Amino acid sequence: MIPIVDTHSNSASPLPILWVAHLDWADVTTRFPSTILRQRFERARALSLERQMRECVDYLQNPEVLIQEFVDAYVAVESCCDPDEQQFQVMPPSADDPATRKILLERLFANGAVTVFDTVPFEFTCVARDIASMSGSTGKPTPRLDGLDYVAHMVDAEPVGVLGVLQYDEQSTPFSLFLRLITCLSEIAPDAQLRAADTALFKGALGAEPKLDLHLLLREADPDPAQATLRQLTHDLAEAFYAGISEEWQFPDVLRNIVCLLPAPADSDESLILEWCV
Repeated sequence: MIPIVDTHSNSASPLPILWVAHLDWADVTTRFPSTILRQRFERARALSLERQMRECVDYLQNPEVLIQEFVDAYVAVESCCDPDEQQFQVMPPSADDPATRKILLERLFANGAVTVFDTVPFEFTCVARDIASMSGSTGKPTPRLDGLDYVAHMVDAEPVGVLGVLQYDEQSTPFSLFLRLITCLSEIAPDAQLRAADTALFKGALGAEPKLDLHLLLREADPDPAQATLRQLTHDLAEAFYAGISEEWQFPDVLRNIVCLLPAPADSDESLILEWCV
């Protein structure tokens, strides 16, 4: 086992040390080695709700740790990854895909453009689903675990791409989904990767100066107090992340908004409603 020590945190209660097991790469699919950020996400999704809340609070108390892990992941992919060999890719349907996830995706995109209720309603159109990441600690790419549930483009005058993840069960918490989403952003934002994604996923729709929105599609408000607290903490973390990454000179100006969406009421003309946007 190889220890990976977080050298950026100066918190009194630092985020825990991570461990990476030796893998027999002959037995797995060739993938880009996991960054610290991806390992944080993979670890966080296995934690209990209470421990996820503590980890989210740790990040909120030390947002510079999350920003540095994100930038390090971006730089690692930008410097070392060959998009001709390793890139985000659409995966065929899996037999073990949870039925709830299949139903949610089918229902969401059954009628073409998805309309979102807001002060000024907006629409987006799905261009691909089940997108596995180019990085991961296992050799079995699984979109619902390591990648994106959908990519889309905004129905707008300006070309804006969308990276989306959705909550289909209680195990996929807002916090773990947010970490998955920004991990995928760190890996797809490098210019070579984004150009490859524009060709393979967005069919050239991103244009010369790509912009991306991140979609966090959650279930209806949860009455459980702990779940509600983690949802609010995730919103606060998204605000802190957006503010921090906007000032990072090493990260390109590709992130437009981070958006949280909820299912619209049954009698609504829209499919989704905007919960918050940063």
